[in-house]
Amino acid sequence: MEPTWEGRPIAEWQSDWDIPLLEVHDILTSTNSRVRNLFKEGGSSFTTVVAETQTNGRGRNGNRWYSPKGMGLWMSFLLRHSIHDSPNLVPTLTGLAVLDAIDSVCDTLRAGIKWPNDIEINGKKIGGILCETCGKESVVIGIGLNVTQKQNDFPDVLTDKAASLGMACDRVVNLAELAGSILFHCRLLLDPLPNVLPVSLIEKLEKRSTLIGMKVSLYSGLEGSVVGFSPSGAMLVMAEGRLRHINSSNVVRSYVEKPLK
Repeated sequence: MEPTWEGRPIAEWQSDWDIPLLEVHDILTSTNSRVRNLFKEGGSSFTTVVAETQTNGRGRNGNRWYSPKGMGLWMSFLLRHSIHDSPNLVPTLTGLAVLDAIDSVCDTLRAGIKWPNDIEINGKKIGGILCETCGKESVVIGIGLNVTQKQNDFPDVLTDKAASLGMACDRVVNLAELAGSILFHCRLLLDPLPNVLPVSLIEKLEKRSTLIGMKVSLYSGLEGSVVGFSPSGAMLVMAEGRLRHINSSNVVRSYVEKPLK
């Protein structure tokens, strides 16, 4: 029998989305790890892997990503020939694409980006993005979105920090519909990868950022106010009278959730 997902053969989703390969697994250690293996086997751009659950899903800085079975979209895809001198471009553009996808399937929401990789609604995290280099010029892009959880489905440590699309949206979100929309919008913004963010996307990023005007603490020990984003995707922070371009690798130790006065 042909394998199915969300009520249709997986091969049909793959054809509809015009991607070279779609794998849907009941369980994986990590979708990013599986895509990395497919890269080694010669996988093409937009080779995509979805898992019903992950036993070792990961976020930034080695944090574990909580991936309960059937409650979210846990997916990764490959982007070949995508390395530029600006390391923030891929995660930034992916974040904007995910927002566009959420808008398309649940237009009553107004999700935002907590730069560099968190997707939030009303101050609570509903998703995250993990981009990992693969070879000399390719990237594995991992996306995790909480979809059907209710508040008591989250571990105690996440209860006050996490939410799901189902909690915030007035409709049932189909996982395949959401995945297809993400891939569609990622292709629009990432293929080919631009050298810089156009003005229109900088303005969009600033409108959807949850950090504009907020005070942030940097790893260097400085504190400053987020004032915008650069064409390279860096966050612009005014600290000690200087405008500083902050990359995701050295950005934030903690956020203070109030504007500077």
